[in-house]
Amino acid sequence: MLSITEEFYALNNTSANYQKYVLISNFLLLTTTSTILPVEFHLSLSSLNDTSSISVTPLSITSLFCFLGVWFNIKGSRDFVKKQIAGECNSFATALRPAKLSAKQVVYLYNSVLIPKLEYRMQVTHLSAADCYAATRSIRSLVKHKANFSRTFPNPILYLSQALGLINLSSHLIQCHVNNLFLMANFSTPLIQHLFIYRLLLIQFRFLIPISPLMVDDWSLWSTMNAFKCDYIACTLASMISTPFRLQHAHFSSTFPDLALPGHTPLYTCMSPHVFKACLKVLWKCHLYYLSQLITLSGSHLVSWTAYQTTYIAQLTDKRGRSFPHKWYMDLKANTTLPNSHDLLYDRYVCSLSTASSVTLIPGATTTQKNQRWLITLDKNDAPLFGKQLSVQPKKDTCMIVHWTSDCLSSPSDVIRFRPYSGCNAHVLFPSADKYTAVPPRCTFKISLLKSLILPTDYERIRQSTMEVVSPYSWADLSITVVSYYRRFNILPDFSSSSLVVECDSAVASPLGELPILSSLVPLLLGSHYRFYTDGSLINLDTPEVSMGWSWVQLIYDAGYLNSIAAYAYGTIHSQAAIDGLSLCASSSYSNSRLYYKTTNFELWASIERFIHTKRLTVFPVKVKGHDGNYWNEFADSLANSAHHSDTAPLLPATAYTSSHNVRLMFDNVICESNPRRFLKLYSQATFLKDLLSLKRFQFVYCLSNKDDYIVDWELTWFALNFSLAHDASFQASHAARHYTFKFKLFLDDLPLLEKLKITRSDLYIDLLTCCSCRDRMEDLMHLILCSKCRPVMHQIFQTYQNHLFSKLREAGELADIDPTLMLRKLSSFSC
Repeated sequence: MLSITEEFYALNNTSANYQKYVLISNFLLLTTTSTILPVEFHLSLSSLNDTSSISVTPLSITSLFCFLGVWFNIKGSRDFVKKQIAGECNSFATALRPAKLSAKQVVYLYNSVLIPKLEYRMQVTHLSAADCYAATRSIRSLVKHKANFSRTFPNPILYLSQALGLINLSSHLIQCHVNNLFLMANFSTPLIQHLFIYRLLLIQFRFLIPISPLMVDDWSLWSTMNAFKCDYIACTLASMISTPFRLQHAHFSSTFPDLALPGHTPLYTCMSPHVFKACLKVLWKCHLYYLSQLITLSGSHLVSWTAYQTTYIAQLTDKRGRSFPHKWYMDLKANTTLPNSHDLLYDRYVCSLSTASSVTLIPGATTTQKNQRWLITLDKNDAPLFGKQLSVQPKKDTCMIVHWTSDCLSSPSDVIRFRPYSGCNAHVLFPSADKYTAVPPRCTFKISLLKSLILPTDYERIRQSTMEVVSPYSWADLSITVVSYYRRFNILPDFSSSSLVVECDSAVASPLGELPILSSLVPLLLGSHYRFYTDGSLINLDTPEVSMGWSWVQLIYDAGYLNSIAAYAYGTIHSQAAIDGLSLCASSSYSNSRLYYKTTNFELWASIERFIHTKRLTVFPVKVKGHDGNYWNEFADSLANSAHHSDTAPLLPATAYTSSHNVRLMFDNVICESNPRRFLKLYSQATFLKDLLSLKRFQFVYCLSNKDDYIVDWELTWFALNFSLAHDASFQASHAARHYTFKFKLFLDDLPLLEKLKITRSDLYIDLLTCCSCRDRMEDLMHLILCSKCRPVMHQIFQTYQNHLFSKLREAGELADIDPTLMLRKLSSFSC
C-alpha cells in the first residue's frame, strides 16, 4: 500500500512528509516510558517509485491520535478524553477571564460554543458525574467571578434555566446518549435495527445476562469491568439507572425478537459479586446463565460437583488428573443450599418439579476419539437427529457425525430405526472421513457434544451391508430426556448473520388496525375514494381532570353518506400528570403541557403513517381550516368533544400511538411519547430545583403541605431575579451588575453578613463580634434592614424602589386605560 502511495505521489508531482505519518499498533506492547524504536517498511521499486524504504516511529498504545477529525486510543482508555475535556474548559476559562463580559454573556458563549465541542468529543465516551464536575470546575469559577458571587455560592442556581441557565455537562451528556440510543433502536433502516439487536446480544453473551439488557435494573456488578467501560450501549443503559427513565421493548417481531433466554434465577443474583466477576470467563465457556441449569430434575437440590463433572461437562481435570470443585461452584453452593443438607436448596431457589423419564442416557461429552458412539440430539426445528461419531474436537466440545435418518416422529411408540441418509442442507464435506470409517459417508456435519446423548443400538460399527440400525428405545421413551438435556444448554445467543439479516416483516399489523375505525369498509367504485376527517379536543388543562379526545369520521364522498365514525378518549392522563409534575417543580405554569400534547399528536400521526404504508394506501392529506363551515369537519369536532363525557368512547391504547417504535421511553412506568431529549432536560431542571430547595435557606418549603398555602410564587421570583433596569446616567451597567448580584445573594442568603461569616470563616470572625454600626446587635439580614444607624440609608433605597414601581404601574395603567390608584394605595400601606 505504501508503494502504491509513493507511485500516486509521483504521478501528481507531490511528495509525502514521512515525519507526519502515524503508526499505531496493539501488537507492540509499548508504554510511555519505554524506548520506542522506528519501524522500517520496505517498498517495491518501480518506474514511478525510487524509494526503497520508509522509517516510521510508532506511537505508544497509551497515546492518542486524530484521524479525520476523530480521536482514537488503542488502549481504549477514557483518560485521554477526560484530559481533552478538562483542557478545553481550562483554555476557555483562561481566554474569557480577562475579557469584560457579564455572567450572562459567559454562559451564552459556554452553552453555544463550548458545549457542542465537548459533546462532539464525548459522543462515544461516558464520563461519570464526578469527572464532568471536576472538568468544568474552571467554568463554574469563571461564571461566579463574573457575577461577583462567592466560591461557596450554591451550584444549582447556576444550572437552572430560570436563573443563569448554565448547562450541566453530566446531565447534558446523559440526554445526548439516551436520545442517540433511542433513535438507534427505532431507526427506520433495517440494517441499523439489526445492528442494535446484535449489540444487545453481545452484551448478553459477554456479561452472562440471560434477560434483555434493557431490563437490567442494576449495572453495578459490571460497571468496574474494562469490557463494560468500552461498551457504549451498556454504559448508556447504566447511566439511566440514576433517573426514573427506562428503555422498554414495545413489541416483538421477526426483526426485533424477544431476547429473554429460558430459565430462572440468573447466576449473578445468587453468587458473590467478586466471585462472579472473577469466574466470568469460566462460566462463559460453560454457557452457564441460570441457576436452573444446575438443579436436579426434582427441582429441590443443586447438582453435585461429581455429577456435574461426569455428566454435564467432561474434561475438567487438571494436569495430574485430579478434579476439584471450581471456585464459582463452591460460592454458588454456599449461597443457594442449606448447610449440611446434601445440596438441598433454599425455598426461594426451588423450582417446579420436572416430568421424570424412566430412561437415562450418558452425555455425549464423555465420549472420546477411541470409542466411537451413536449420538442423538435435536436439529434447529427441535426434531430428533441421529448420527455415528467420526471425529471429536475436545477443546471445542464438538463432533463430526455421519447423518442417519428415522421416522420415529410418525410412530413415536415404536422402537427407533434409522437408516443412512443421502444428504441434506446441513451437510459439511469431511475429506478426512476415510481415516475413521471404511464406509464412505454420504452426509456429514458437526454437532455439539454438550447437547448430545449416547444412544444404545444393536450395531456399534457400520459395515458395507449395514442398512438399518435399531435402538431398544422408542422416541416416546427418550423425548423427555433428550429435549430437557438439549434445552438445558440451548441458551447461547445466536450471532449468526442468518438470524439477524431478516427482511422487514411487512405483514406485521399496526395496532391501529385493531381499532374499529375501519371496521365498516365497503367496496369502492372505480375512480371513487374514501375521505377521512380527524379532530381533537383538550379540556381541563390546569386541573387534575385534564382530558383529551380524538375522533375519526370516514365516508365515501361520492355516495354522500357516512361509512364509519369513531371517538376515543386519550389514555395518557398519568403521563400528563408526570409531565405537569416536572413542570410544576420549576414553575407554576402549565405552558409545557400544550407543547407535550402537540408532540404526542406527532407520535399519533406517525402511527397512522405506518398504518398507511402497511395497508399500501394512497393518501392525500389536506388541512381544513377550523370553524369555516365545513360540515364534516364540524362533525368530527363535536365527536372529539363528546369523547370526554361519553361512556362508550374507548381509551386510545398506548400501543396505537407508540406502534412506530420498537423501543419506547418510560418514566416511572409511564410511556413517554414526547421528544426524549426535551423530556430528559425537563427532568434535570426539576432535579436542580430540588437540590436548590434542599438548601437550609428553603427548608420552610417542605413544611407547606397545602398547595393553597404555598407562598412561593416562582414565576414572580424568577422575574424579579432576572429583571434589569434600563441604563441611564444614574444607573449604569456596573450598577446593574452589582444589583443583579445583590438580588441573587439576597435570594440565597449569601450576603457577607457577620453572622454568615462566623459560619463560613470561623477562623477570622469570632462570636463576640456585633454590628459595626450600632455595636449592640448581631448583624443578620433582619437587623441590616432594621438597624437604627442604617435605617435612613435603607429607607432611601426602599423609597427609590417604591417610586420606580409606582411610576411603572402608572404607565401600565395609562396604556390599559385603568386607574391604578387603588393598587397604589394598597401597596403604599405595607409597612415595608
